[in-house]
Amino acid sequence: MKASAYIHKTELPDGTCLFFNFYTLNLIELTPADVRVAEGILQRPNEEPSGRKAGGLKKALREKGFLLNDGVDERDFLRSFHEKACRQQKHLGLTILPSLACNLRCVYCYETRDAAVMGDEVQAAIVRLARARVQTGGSLAVTWFGGEPLLNMPIIERLSRSFMEICADRQANYKASIITNGYLLDRGTAEILVELKVDHAQVTLDGPEAVHDARRPTAGGKGTFRRIFENLKAASPVLPVSLRINVDQTNRAFVPEVLDLIASAGLQRSVHPYLGHTLPYNDVCQDVASSCIASDDFALLDLETAFEMMKRGFWTFSPPKSTDAYCLADNANSFVITPSGGLVNCWNDSADPAAEVGHLLKPPTDRMRAKSLAWLSRDPFALACLDCLLLPICMGGCPYLYLKTGQLQCHRWKHHLDESIAFYHLVKKIENISRLAGDFRKIGEEIKALAARIGPRSAESAAGLSPKVRGSGKRTRKTDP
Repeated sequence: MKASAYIHKTELPDGTCLFFNFYTLNLIELTPADVRVAEGILQRPNEEPSGRKAGGLKKALREKGFLLNDGVDERDFLRSFHEKACRQQKHLGLTILPSLACNLRCVYCYETRDAAVMGDEVQAAIVRLARARVQTGGSLAVTWFGGEPLLNMPIIERLSRSFMEICADRQANYKASIITNGYLLDRGTAEILVELKVDHAQVTLDGPEAVHDARRPTAGGKGTFRRIFENLKAASPVLPVSLRINVDQTNRAFVPEVLDLIASAGLQRSVHPYLGHTLPYNDVCQDVASSCIASDDFALLDLETAFEMMKRGFWTFSPPKSTDAYCLADNANSFVITPSGGLVNCWNDSADPAAEVGHLLKPPTDRMRAKSLAWLSRDPFALACLDCLLLPICMGGCPYLYLKTGQLQCHRWKHHLDESIAFYHLVKKIENISRLAGDFRKIGEEIKALAARIGPRSAESAAGLSPKVRGSGKRTRKTDP
């Protein structure tokens, strides 16, 4: 036998140790005495454990994937899963932009605005594409995007009904989501979207009213906060909302105020906040480059925000997820469809005809083929990611940013690994307490006690961890790119 290559150990101030496996996503909490036994087993996995307790611990380490049969190569499995995911044909993913037109003028927007609306010919071609590619027993996932997609509800309705009919005929699963600025997302629109099998919406608020309105005004320069906030209250009980808060240096301090506003409206169960990292994705939005937050700083802000959400009753912490591919851009059977019928791999290229890898109404060109090959040839196993502890949950990070800059965008946990694992442990503790209590109101004191132990405060002191402790686990941490 041998130890998994994806184990990280985090020590808490009271001596408790957390062993986290990034391959299996299992978390084990051990007392100081048990830690010594566990480390001995992982270092000498083929020795018989001495005593009943050690035997039980070795069994648990095997069941949770911390100990493996010697012939198992986790990297080979990851590579196989990745290659299969990138080339699979059973699941079709479409991001559809009915238009690039938008009723807002966000200061950091990376898109050019074009009033042209997707014509009937392109819509018919999309339906033909779905008929050709949706397999019996497969699935189709659609994301409505723009511009502002709700400016073109008739197109969304028409295509959605065609997709639902195709999937019903093929006994395939169909689901959809929408990315909208929220200005038009009233209760009636939300109800129509749910009927069309849209299961959640992404809406953006960038701060309290004055901050948001300065960053996301209408095309005419008017504020949008009040109307969007009223729409959140009306629509989210019908259609769950992921609330994106795009942050940079100019508005990061206002994130708690947004959380307070959502919590005061009693929307913690229907509105799920998260931070968006404002970046200068292309030449259109270079004006924001000077105010962008560094990746390690953003990762800490994200962790601190998760802690603030917990204190306000939000239960939207995103645990790490194993992934075979970073996003749809890695997948040969996923497309972003522009209003003119162009096919691109990434939302960031939706307004750039030069980025097209295909077209619904035109034959492919050599340039399109070269673009497509460049996307699909990115191999995280040929990069510095190969020996990274977090490879199973990251798979090389954002392919768009890598192709554009040559730099890896590492998973946010990587920047503050011990703090992130400690916070995840806190979340699991509270989940267990809530199950036992049967009522969230009964666990307030437990939350405070646990939070006091490991609540994030700074890059070095978060989770009560000293710099000395943060340097532990050298075997796994030396693999950082």
